[in-house]
Amino acid sequence: MIIVPARFASTRFPGKPLVELNGKTAIRHTIDVARKVRGIDAIYVATDDVRIANDVESYGCAAIFTSASCRNGTERVAEAAGTLGLDGGDLVVNLQGDAPLTPPSFIEHVLEFLNGRPEADAVTPVLRCDRSNYLRIAADIRNNRVGATTSVFDARGRALYFSKALVPSGTSAETLAELPVYHHVGLYGYRVSCLKGFGELPIGPLEQAEKLEQLRFLENGLCMYVLQEHDDGTEFWELNNPEDVSHLERTLPKPTA
Repeated sequence: MIIVPARFASTRFPGKPLVELNGKTAIRHTIDVARKVRGIDAIYVATDDVRIANDVESYGCAAIFTSASCRNGTERVAEAAGTLGLDGGDLVVNLQGDAPLTPPSFIEHVLEFLNGRPEADAVTPVLRCDRSNYLRIAADIRNNRVGATTSVFDARGRALYFSKALVPSGTSAETLAELPVYHHVGLYGYRVSCLKGFGELPIGPLEQAEKLEQLRFLENGLCMYVLQEHDDGTEFWELNNPEDVSHLERTLPKPTA
């Protein structure tokens, strides 16, 4: 199952799920991604806004109303999973509503990983940076751009940390072969058992410092893995700011005549 969290009241870009990109709302582009994923039994958009719900339902996708008090996408997905009455062993993908360039294959790989690793509570993709990606992410981090997040993990692929800084420290475009940097892609797969009570888990100092919800799993002893993916040439831009619109429109499908 895929649940797409989407809220209207974004601080940086209010109403962004309903912003038109090449004649189609951003949330509809994201639904198109979900519909391309093989083996999915259901797709829901979890939102607190009737305008978003009306738009997705008129596009043939089900909407679930969630609380306006949800602080992040994982809390919204967790609430929706509870409303749906999902079992603890069920698998759910959090496909963020502002990420219409997510490759459907990444979602398929996340589900395959969870199916094969019963000890995993959650999994999220990362991309190993080459020189050009490293320089772009480094610039995004210097400019405090939302979505520029890096990750480190152990030899078994279990996440150790996520940061809005470049980690590990001391990296450069010249040291990537010996000291790689991994860009975190904001897509998550969960076993529903780890979502139950997620909103009540304490927010630790690391999550507070980084403003990254996935650190709540790590600070509370849950097992999150990272899944190394291969860059297909797509820049994984999300719709976070008004200036992202032109970039996304260059990449997303154009309207047909």
